[in-house]
Amino acid sequence: ELSLYDQVSLPGNGGPIAVSEDERFCYVEARIKPEGEKKEVPHLLTFALENGELRKVGQVEAKYRACALHVDVTGMRLFAAHYSPNVIHSWEIGKDRVLSGKLVQEVKVEEHNHFVTTDPTGRFLYVPHTSPNAIFQFALGYDGMLSPMDPLKALGPDEDHRYHQPRHLAHHPILHCAYSSNERGGGISMWKHNPRNGQLKLRQTLTTLPEGYPEKGGAAADIHITPDGKFAYVSNRDYTKRTEGEGPRSTIAGFAINESSGRLEPIGLFPTEHAPRSFCIDRTGRFMYVAGQHTDKLAGYMIDPETGELTLVQTYNTPKEPIWVTVVNDHVEK
Repeated sequence: ELSLYDQVSLPGNGGPIAVSEDERFCYVEARIKPEGEKKEVPHLLTFALENGELRKVGQVEAKYRACALHVDVTGMRLFAAHYSPNVIHSWEIGKDRVLSGKLVQEVKVEEHNHFVTTDPTGRFLYVPHTSPNAIFQFALGYDGMLSPMDPLKALGPDEDHRYHQPRHLAHHPILHCAYSSNERGGGISMWKHNPRNGQLKLRQTLTTLPEGYPEKGGAAADIHITPDGKFAYVSNRDYTKRTEGEGPRSTIAGFAINESSGRLEPIGLFPTEHAPRSFCIDRTGRFMYVAGQHTDKLAGYMIDPETGELTLVQTYNTPKEPIWVTVVNDHVEK
């Protein structure tokens, strides 16, 4: 169960969140409307996590709105994916872990880049794109600079495949594999990851939706893997037109991961709050929390450690339109 410990007002509409490796700092986007102006201006805020509370310690203006943020393993770089300007930004994080405001690098990609993340070693960076139906691949140098791999794009399932367009990406904690949620049609793909050169190779694609589901009725969003690497989950946003009085049927799709090959086997679909744009799994792998963007609720589940099945424990009311949720370890002094 959850209980509200701290709540901090942002100076404008909130966006994505990224947490440092040591879980002592988090970085949040806020879209602030200056007094007398009509347009919002994106900012990146730094918060220190101190004794379980959030304390704002920095704020810098950004060029564009971000759809995803990610901190590298060194804690010295914050990467931002920008959906419309078609760029990736790399920001400097100071030794005090506060964003310095220095934009280190702007890398041109293509439209509809939804997410940015590194592999577990921190040597490679990946940017899933929906419309180009590809994951863009970069090497991350010792100086923190990005350089494109050759080839730059790891192509997703071909356009004739019902389940394509990678949106989010999660790396397996043990195997040399990665898994993407595929927005178009609702799907999940398994990729082999070459630990030497960082290249991804597509190996498997499955649906995350029920049999007979309308082709354009659902859109997969987020993806996460349990810390032990046994299970993968994808959130499905249900946008099917239904009869009057019939509610949406958003779900979490669960998959067992083969411990040697990394291949996927479906384990079930679990009802959840409408439009689960973001969800997370705690560090023990026992609990999942799903944010219902269109219901203003947070659903908490227990994860069966043997089967991967989800059991709803509790549902919590949230402020309007929760779009990002993450978990950190308990830093409250006992």
